[in-house]
Amino acid sequence: MTSSSESTMSIDESSVISTSPLFAHVSKLMLLETATMSLVKEFAAAGPGCATANGLLNCFETTKVKLQLHSTANPVYATATTRGVMTQIAREEGVIRGLMTPGLSASLTRSMLYGAYRVGLYSSTRELLSGDGEPTLTVRMLSGMFTGGLGSMLSCPLDVVRTRMQADSGVVRNGKYVTGLRRGEAVRYRGMMSAFVTILRQEGLRNGLYRGASVTVARASLLNGAQLASYDTLKRSLGWEEGPLLHFFCALASGVIAQTVVMPIDTIKSQMMLGDTWSTVGGRLRRNGPFWLYRGWAPACAGQGMIMVLQMPLIEEFRRLLGVKAI
Repeated sequence: MTSSSESTMSIDESSVISTSPLFAHVSKLMLLETATMSLVKEFAAAGPGCATANGLLNCFETTKVKLQLHSTANPVYATATTRGVMTQIAREEGVIRGLMTPGLSASLTRSMLYGAYRVGLYSSTRELLSGDGEPTLTVRMLSGMFTGGLGSMLSCPLDVVRTRMQADSGVVRNGKYVTGLRRGEAVRYRGMMSAFVTILRQEGLRNGLYRGASVTVARASLLNGAQLASYDTLKRSLGWEEGPLLHFFCALASGVIAQTVVMPIDTIKSQMMLGDTWSTVGGRLRRNGPFWLYRGWAPACAGQGMIMVLQMPLIEEFRRLLGVKAI
């Protein structure tokens, strides 16, 4: 009898504890702590992965910007193609100085911030929108667009600084550029912080560091939605074993798909960050035709594809090492 009574009391006590407000509160705190730690790990995996890939392939971003801003009326590059621009820059300025390092500090800083949000928040947002069911392509697209737009909104000033520094880059003699798009003009920025301060002082926050923000955020939303949705969908559709080969193939395909979708906005964004208005962009479009919007498509796709080939497998590996499940 004593044993039975003790057993009944033990069950009753555990039942009371499990239904008490204190137990419920502690459980919620534990779940919140677990979710927070998981999110921190996802951020920690995404930021460095994005920065590493973007830093190694900065030469393609530099070439893309210069091609997009190259004027046919006053040509700086003898052959306005990816190969022609890269060859001329390498010959006049050197591979490291002319192609690899322009805007690199701003690019790495932006990648850490933007990448952490665009990829780090994706899985959580996807699960939130899909609930208990299997995420659809629409849910994946919306999740990527939301996280990409949020990350871009926060990192837009760094994007402006990076674009300006890449566009301005060239060999300097006596305070003036002797190569590049600003040949014959005075140096505007000495580095990333100099660019920040100069743009903020001369142009302000809205018309300077957030110039073209609407286009930038729209571009990032569309690019991230297309890239992560296609990457995520391809991974599940192929049915291959989770590993480097699957990550490589899906990353390459998603990079090309995303850049092709977003290329027109990408070109407009670069123009507006350099000071153009909607009317100016419209005039260029009327003069040059719709294919003008795809100027620089080859280096952009090459860069985006290779960035994703480095970026996504790195992020997946960092997630594995940190104990976070694959995207």
